[in-house]
Amino acid sequence: MQAPKTDTGIGVINDSFNAILPAAAPQTSANPLQILIVIFSHIWLLGIAAMLVYSLIVLFRLKKELKNATLYQDNIFISPRIDTAFVMGIFCPKIYLPSNLNATERSYILLHEQTHIRRFDHIFKLISFLALCLHWFNPFVWAAFFLSGRDMEMSCDEAVIRRLGNDVKKDYSASLLTLAKGRRIVSGTPLAFGEGDTKGRIKNVLNYRKPGFWAVLVSVLAVVFVVIGLTTSPKDLPGGICRCQCNHS
Repeated sequence: MQAPKTDTGIGVINDSFNAILPAAAPQTSANPLQILIVIFSHIWLLGIAAMLVYSLIVLFRLKKELKNATLYQDNIFISPRIDTAFVMGIFCPKIYLPSNLNATERSYILLHEQTHIRRFDHIFKLISFLALCLHWFNPFVWAAFFLSGRDMEMSCDEAVIRRLGNDVKKDYSASLLTLAKGRRIVSGTPLAFGEGDTKGRIKNVLNYRKPGFWAVLVSVLAVVFVVIGLTTSPKDLPGGICRCQCNHS
């Protein structure tokens, strides 16, 4: 209070005491928890800024490398300055291929990259990267980011095998091995959706078998049951408190 007061219930005593009470001297007090929140908030924002800035720097460097890229057809470009294939862009994505691929390897890799675009993988990759920037301190989000990227690559590999047949497994694996020899200049920016985990992808391609009808059916039913189980609310909340009681409270 600006002017401290006391109330004893007796007016005369109150007036006497209140007249001699000194005025309040306001002081600033700091809550240690608030200080920690401010410090960690600044660290969190610096982490987000660092990831975004690094991504933009890598993107500008990559664009500099692609100045001499030549148009092959449609949205496909070939460059002697790159050693791996990737998709670049958001609304009008472009496919960049290295110049050291032969005609057969080029057709395989091109089909793979076109599958990425058709499935909007380059959009989902950007969204997942933004989520990673917000949760850069969480190791589980990092694991989810890399594992989802690996799943995208393997899924597109399997799509190519399903389309061309099992006879192309060895040749397709050889084309992946050719791309693995180069530098990974695309890593670090989500706007250039490149390849990775070549060893795991080759093993997956060589061991891939088209799933049978019953395997697909069982997988779909399992997913449906899990979704239903996760979206169903329990009758009672923890602690034995009924949901209807919580709503009334």
